[in-house]
Amino acid sequence: MVDPLEAKRLAAKQMEQIKAREKLKRRRQIEAINGAFAMIGLTAGLVIEGQSGKGILQQLADYWFAIIHFFVR
Repeated sequence: MVDPLEAKRLAAKQMEQIKAREKLKRRRQIEAINGAFAMIGLTAGLVIEGQSGKGILQQLADYWFAIIHFFVR
């Protein structure tokens, strides 16, 4: 016969393990999405650099300058 208290402890322990696996799985998915967006941004920067001749840092400086001057005139 199974002790009900021991069964509850075992079920709680198993639930914690399941939740930990799900949390790790979600973190991996988030990292994969973040990496994909980073590659898209880098590719866009390189394409614009090829078209305009401005490096990625110069592009960022120009975007920052445009944003600042949009709010401060």
